Amino acid sequence: MKRSSALFILFVLSFLLFSCASTVEVKKVPPSSFVEATLSKGIIKGLIASPLEPTSAFSTEDSEVIAHVKFENLSGKHTLRWEWVDPNGKLYYSTGHHPLRVSEGKYQKEVTAWNKMFVRGEKAANLPGDWQVKIYLDDGLLASKNFRIEGDVEKPAQIAQKPNPKNWGLIIGIERYNNLPSVDFAERDASIMREYFIRVLGIPEENTIFLVDSKATKSTMTGYLKDYLPKNVERDTNLYLYFAGHGFPDVKEGSVQDTYLVPYDGNLRFISETGYRIKDFYEDLNKLKIQRTFVFLDACFSGGASRSEKMLGGTRPVLIDPPTTLLKSDKVISLASTKGGQASNSYPEKKHGLFTYFLLGGLKGAADKNGDGWINMEELFDYVRDNVAKVSRRKGVEQTPTVNPPLDTVKGLGEITISRVSK
Repeated sequence: MKRSSALFILFVLSFLLFSCASTVEVKKVPPSSFVEATLSKGIIKGLIASPLEPTSAFSTEDSEVIAHVKFENLSGKHTLRWEWVDPNGKLYYSTGHHPLRVSEGKYQKEVTAWNKMFVRGEKAANLPGDWQVKIYLDDGLLASKNFRIEGDVEKPAQIAQKPNPKNWGLIIGIERYNNLPSVDFAERDASIMREYFIRVLGIPEENTIFLVDSKATKSTMTGYLKDYLPKNVERDTNLYLYFAGHGFPDVKEGSVQDTYLVPYDGNLRFISETGYRIKDFYEDLNKLKIQRTFVFLDACFSGGASRSEKMLGGTRPVLIDPPTTLLKSDKVISLASTKGGQASNSYPEKKHGLFTYFLLGGLKGAADKNGDGWINMEELFDYVRDNVAKVSRRKGVEQTPTVNPPLDTVKGLGEITISRVSK
């Protein structure tokens, strides 16, 4: 029997849902008691079912999450209900009431019941984060269990949008610099982001420009923005730009004069000559005669070593608080990994930049707060900001992504749709 994509639970026959020891008939029924609730990846069926691989940590590649409950000396008529709550606090699915009966004057020494939520290949796989399942007995809350589904951001499942031949993507990832410390996972992030540009954002493969390490020189970067793209884009083009690498401030007499993106051949001693000044970078984007540019910037401009510094175990550098470059046009929307004098950190456990990891997850579907199947800028920013701040704080550092211009300063800016949920 083919499983419907909308069916997230398994309630086929009562013997598949409940298992119990033999029924005992006595003159005085002992009091019923709830023993435990357990989350697991599987179930061992038998006279008394038991959880297989108990855990509260799941992956989007797991086939299911099972919530198992156990009772002792159960008697009388009861109902059970499971409610699954997604990371946005919304009710994902409710089983409704299901009967649990024991003949009058009898009791069952042990009773187990369970319910499944399917993950892999279902909508839940696009909602990584902190989940909860609530279990009700006779409409009273019996137990609640928290669990986490970790997203697999490495591969955006299937193509989410048809390619739009007018859209372009520019991906820059500089991990190994000519004469600077490396930036952890920048090349890997750029490669995966390129796949997202194609499969999630609907950018034709032939319209993606991919510059990694030695290919991302200053002349190449400025050449594409000042010369190549102006000759190839159209007025209704959307350009998506991703940069992972170093940023650096130009400090003179103790004050920051300007901030720069550092190309592969950048030299910090001569940053005003060898870097790409951030003001010029945004002005060049704003000059493009297109509909809009979306910038995703995984870099900091504080004077630290950015993602080459480990989040744990290393000495945090002295950071400089650079001035904010404010965008005055809604033609360019920039989502950046940090604010002020913060460092842009790596996420070693996931082998990504911290900002990029949650950016990928958000684009894939985790940011879809209203559940309409589309990601807008407000949803994406809220998701990335909240998760990066939470994880960095847990690591003992502060990192807060920013959006520019602020979404509340331009009417309708936050409602701009950026991607479709990858199914």
